[in-house]
Amino acid sequence: MDRNAIRAFVRRDWARVEDAKAAYWKERKRGRSAAEVLATGADLLAYARSLRPDWPGARDRAEDLAVHLRVSEALRAVRTAAR
Repeated sequence: MDRNAIRAFVRRDWARVEDAKAAYWKERKRGRSAAEVLATGADLLAYARSLRPDWPGARDRAEDLAVHLRVSEALRAVRTAAR
């Protein structure tokens, strides 16, 4: 790369890039079935395991469970407060 290419990259309208990405993914996700979403998740898991066969380990799973429990508690608190 030359200096001008690097300058052009740095000076990009990053907000516009972010908006374009958001619009792309919104359209991409629209109308997908549950089966398609689950298949994508399975593909991502397979890819992650191809890079790190030991993932997720016991610690990763414990941390993930802790997050799920906190979110679940927070959602229950919101539901209770809304009543």
